[in-house]
Amino acid sequence: MRSGKKTTLPNAEIPIDAPSCDLRRDSIESPALATVPPFLSRMFSPPIVCAVLMGGTLLLGLVSIAASFLSFHYLYAKALALSRTGQVLFFTPDFHQHMRVRLQFVGAFSLAVTALLLTFRRRVFRFLEILTADAAMFGRRIASEWNAIPAQDLWEIAAIVCVAALLRIPLLSQPMRYDEAYSVTTYASRPLYVGLSLYTQPNNHLFHTFLVHIAYVLFGNRPWALRLPAFFAGLFLVPTTYVAARSLYRTESAILGAALTASSSVLIEYSTNARGYSLVCVFFTMLIPIAAYLMRNQGWTGLFLFSIFATLGFYTIPIMLYPVGGVAAWMLLSAAAGDAKSPGRIVSGLLVAGLLTAVLTTVLYSPVFAVSGPGSVFTNSIVRPLSTRVFLSELPASFVSTWRYWNRGLPLLLILTLAAGFGISLIGHIRCSRFRIPLPLALAAWLVPILFIQRVVPFERVWTFALPLYFSASAAGLVLVARRLLNSFPIRHGMTLVMAALLLWTAWYVRRGDIIYSTNEGRGIQDTAMYLKPRLTTGDSVLVTITSLAPLEYYFLKQGTPIAYLNAPVSHRLFVVVNQVADDTLAKVFASREIEPPRQPGKAVARFDTVVLYEIPATE
Repeated sequence: MRSGKKTTLPNAEIPIDAPSCDLRRDSIESPALATVPPFLSRMFSPPIVCAVLMGGTLLLGLVSIAASFLSFHYLYAKALALSRTGQVLFFTPDFHQHMRVRLQFVGAFSLAVTALLLTFRRRVFRFLEILTADAAMFGRRIASEWNAIPAQDLWEIAAIVCVAALLRIPLLSQPMRYDEAYSVTTYASRPLYVGLSLYTQPNNHLFHTFLVHIAYVLFGNRPWALRLPAFFAGLFLVPTTYVAARSLYRTESAILGAALTASSSVLIEYSTNARGYSLVCVFFTMLIPIAAYLMRNQGWTGLFLFSIFATLGFYTIPIMLYPVGGVAAWMLLSAAAGDAKSPGRIVSGLLVAGLLTAVLTTVLYSPVFAVSGPGSVFTNSIVRPLSTRVFLSELPASFVSTWRYWNRGLPLLLILTLAAGFGISLIGHIRCSRFRIPLPLALAAWLVPILFIQRVVPFERVWTFALPLYFSASAAGLVLVARRLLNSFPIRHGMTLVMAALLLWTAWYVRRGDIIYSTNEGRGIQDTAMYLKPRLTTGDSVLVTITSLAPLEYYFLKQGTPIAYLNAPVSHRLFVVVNQVADDTLAKVFASREIEPPRQPGKAVARFDTVVLYEIPATE
């Protein structure tokens, strides 16, 4: 940048004059910066932040290059020591050679980033100073928004969170399900350098794995402890849903949307399931108010936070592509419709946020790219495209199944009411929203082409992130109708009564139906493992289908039983686990392992909940 030429960045009255800039604190003449607490300004001072960034990239580069020189035999011995089966079939000399190349590439890239940061450190300093000043302004606007929230709403949100906790706490100690058991035994219970670099299956929700590992270290291998990250994310989803709905619709509907979120059986399930879907829901609902803020205001802090939450969502599960793209599409469409203060800045801001998100996500995934390879993320079996014919034939059934899943455990009257409210919110969107473009339609406009490009039929749980938005939009439509019908009735007090009645009604339905526990495929598995532990001897085998394998492996490891018994070659007795939740039969279990059923009939020796255990004695 030429000397003497000045440029003003959004929301920061700070001239950039690179050759003559003074990077001392007193060179920033901004009243906003003066409001930053001293300890924060010292902790996040540009030299310290820049030093941390350079130190981190330098350390990553040096460690990656050093690791690439470790011999195959050394690493193979380490892998064997960590293996619980005594086998590491994937770790071959060919895998090791490819991993070395990837590690060297990651190391070289990290060192190049370090060199760039060092070269342009003065500009990095200046940008961090601008960001600090803008953050102070952003904080004042957030404080103003917080003060605008009615005290009644705050008390109601607190009550809803308490009810949400009461609905979730009893389920924290339920039996371990398949996916969460597999995630814990394969990733979260291992050292972090293994759990955050090994991506053999998309079950590894990396940021969630990191949080579960911390809970595992602090509180031990207990189901309730392993579910704490998902549990707290589920509770936090209640206020974030309120904030998201308040930023899109009228205040009265925000409370109702939060209440529906608190009592949804699907969201309760994933708040008590050690998986990353609750985190994705939270990051999506946090993106919405930030996007609404950016439509009305300019500044770097909002873009930075947008990138941070998007990055954390991607680092949890790559399906964050769906909500992030939907929010970005909504911002662009709203800007084109005249909702943005500066449409040009929305486009340029999204480009900056997208670039920053891509860089941060790449950095976080670099251990996975180095060890497991990019193909483990981008070309695994879950995201492999189907043929067009198969895709088109399976997609409608998937949407129908997702609709049933969202409404699981709800009374029919409420299902129809919510659907009607959602439709009304779309038709009368201008009268119930702060923006011209409905976010659900923008989300759909983004998802349709993406699905056709990917040609992947997602699981029902993938769309869980959109459920709070559906509830919020439905509530907005219902409030719009209530305003028309009850002109003389105070709408705020009316919605409080409706919220309380609806919350208690749906909570009663969920608890009465016990639908979350009844769908748990791990029921009875812990007792089965305890029954087998003193009875298994050399040569025995426990035959089990894939649905029960991971939970049984979890409980075997937890109680110290060798997992080598599971689906081992039979040379003595055979125990067969028949799980009725998975619709198992004795013949189905044998067929799943491609084993001929023995001529001697099996004898049922124990029953635990929905698990029936058969014993087939040794044949002479």
